[in-house]
Amino acid sequence: MDNKTTWVKSVWTLMILTTFFAFPYETFAQEGATKLSPAEFDVKAHKGKKAVIIDIRTPEETAEGYIEGATFINWTGGNFEEEVSKLNKKKTYYVYCRSAKRTIPATEKMKELGFTKIYMLEGGLNNWVESGKPLIKPEN
Repeated sequence: MDNKTTWVKSVWTLMILTTFFAFPYETFAQEGATKLSPAEFDVKAHKGKKAVIIDIRTPEETAEGYIEGATFINWTGGNFEEEVSKLNKKKTYYVYCRSAKRTIPATEKMKELGFTKIYMLEGGLNNWVESGKPLIKPEN
């Protein structure tokens, strides 16, 4: 190898490493919807006729309490895509689960299905409760 080939390889290696460290994996990973704090979520999700709150937790979880006005579509129930496809894409959706882990893939799926106005509760219902926000307890 001559000096020019070595130099070109060194430059390419440096460029690749710079890109890798300058733009970590999280930059390229999908993030789901825009995250809202419990206070922002509460105000925006309860404002206007076009706002729809979606609780994607299991029926057992929702039985423990939920955010007022929530519509229930179980992410793990096997028919999430079918149920979400029935919704009006012109409305604005506010989605949450217990810790926000399921919310990211659920909102990514909604985006794939053509929904454009989607927000998620940062930290999920756990964060909502820790922030002192109220839950509706279903009657037994």
